[in-house]
Amino acid sequence: MTVKIFQAELDAGLENLIESSASIAYASLATPHSPDSGEEERAKLLAFSSEAGANPDQFDLYYLTSVLVSTGWNKNDDVFDLTEVWAARNTPEDKQFNFMHDESDIIGHITGNKVVNENGVEISDEVNADELPEKFDIVTSAVLYNSWADPERKERMSSIIEEIEAGEWFVSMECLFKGFDYAVVDTKGQHKIIARDEESAFLTKHLRVYGGEGEYEGHKLGRLLKNISFSGKGLVQNPANPRSVILNNLNKFRGSKTYSISYSDIRENVAMANEDLLQKQIEELKSDLAQAKEDAKSLEETVAAKKDAESQARVETFEATITEKDQAIDGLSDELKAAQDALASSKEELVAKDEELAEATSKIEAHEAEFKTMLRKTALVEAGLEGEDIETALEKFSDAADDIFDEVVSLYSKMKGNPFFDKKKKKDDDEEDKDSDASLEATEESDDDTTDSTDEADAEADAEILETVEETEEVALTDAGDTDTVAETRAGVSDWLSKNVLHTTAGLEEN
Repeated sequence: MTVKIFQAELDAGLENLIESSASIAYASLATPHSPDSGEEERAKLLAFSSEAGANPDQFDLYYLTSVLVSTGWNKNDDVFDLTEVWAARNTPEDKQFNFMHDESDIIGHITGNKVVNENGVEISDEVNADELPEKFDIVTSAVLYNSWADPERKERMSSIIEEIEAGEWFVSMECLFKGFDYAVVDTKGQHKIIARDEESAFLTKHLRVYGGEGEYEGHKLGRLLKNISFSGKGLVQNPANPRSVILNNLNKFRGSKTYSISYSDIRENVAMANEDLLQKQIEELKSDLAQAKEDAKSLEETVAAKKDAESQARVETFEATITEKDQAIDGLSDELKAAQDALASSKEELVAKDEELAEATSKIEAHEAEFKTMLRKTALVEAGLEGEDIETALEKFSDAADDIFDEVVSLYSKMKGNPFFDKKKKKDDDEEDKDSDASLEATEESDDDTTDSTDEADAEADAEILETVEETEEVALTDAGDTDTVAETRAGVSDWLSKNVLHTTAGLEEN
């Protein structure tokens, strides 16, 4: 099986790793198949009728059953989607049963398979895919060859059978696949399937199987296998096969619809989370600022009290000796300087807090402006604009209010599909072709009479189309609002669209 490699995966150096991991193995407990044993609970979960196996009741065959695969999200972050597993439900039959995944050591074969729900009830093969339960298993029946001419092989098989009945052996499924998508669980616990393509392939390096953490910006990522085929199974001793995972307690995955997204789409919830974080930081800064102001006020009161104490001390020490007075003054001066230094430091901290608050507020405003521009650009694309026309419109109406910009988008949408608009685009393409082909100009000069008549007809048609478009714009602008301000703004919008998008009939004739 070959898995397509995208450029983002090549850039990340994952080509060889993806190609080498196009098959995986998962293990489940090997269970002896004994229909007449009377073990009702096991029979409920894993029982096969004797007709399910090839040549039942053969003394040289040892019959056993096992869960081959279960739908859901396993411990390796591989996801077996219910629709993919259901489509591959019959692929295990008649495949090899080997010893320790050694294809040269075949010890039996798979004889049959069935699909059961969590309660062990068989699911009919006629069930529609949309009626399947979220969790189900493929259970396979198999036989081991119990008769060997080689004494060593015969002894080995006898030991293996004893250990199987003691619960010491596992069966490991081998699964091939042609591709994969991304199973995503967002920060709110919602499940989605993201199509793997050029836009989303940057996510591959974040998958655990390819060396990632299994997460991207708060989103849990899994590898959802596509176009799978079960190619056989091996008898293994856990953990003899390092690629094997015991299939129990798998998490359900409820993704049903596959989405194609861009890089910015998966970051949407993360951006909102970052905005919440910035808001929280602002609140913390405001709290710190209030506390700093209280500390500054308290310090000022302390300084004032110290100044009063200093004055009193000077009065008291005035009657003392000169030496005592000087000593007292020096001591109080030191205290005053320390208090003043502390006040200055507090004021610096206050200024720093104000700067941090301003920076955080600026970041929020920048984020909001970027998000607004993205939304407006998307609206213009949906309205039919392309290339430089988008950037020109964004620059022209950068300061316009949202309701006015919505009117601009509405006008573009009404002009989408307009024959005159399409003619302008065709004219631009013709001019590009004319600049690149000098020989074509020579041919056109020889046919001046024919061209002049055609241009005259086109000019008349263009004049008629432009008159229709301008009448449509005038009606749309008149109906949109009654205030003078809105009318003036819309008139300006119509004038700009005529000059920069549609041009004029005269302009087309001149060109």
